[in-house]
Amino acid sequence: MNNRPLQVEELFIKSFDLKSLRERSGLPHPLSKFASNGAIKDGPCADTVLQFIKDLSLTEPESARRNNAEWFLLESEKAFFVACASAGIDEERLRGHLKLCQREE
Repeated sequence: MNNRPLQVEELFIKSFDLKSLRERSGLPHPLSKFASNGAIKDGPCADTVLQFIKDLSLTEPESARRNNAEWFLLESEKAFFVACASAGIDEERLRGHLKLCQREE
């Protein structure tokens, strides 16, 4: 039996793993500038915050994804802070930066 297709498939799948690619390349986490203790705790909370930032920045105005991201990142009184604390993100610095970016648009 030939294992070659499995190796190619595994390599293909790994090419979509951005966390692994970032670690292999020695790149910092995209939110590392906002780390509260020097390092971001990779996991679902950091991934969620990052996805909402992408949705806020890259989706169409007035789309459901953008509206949800705007609420979570700029208006939420608890969810944002819990996610940031779990991910090791300084929530006040990040929210301040996001609000500044929104004003500049």
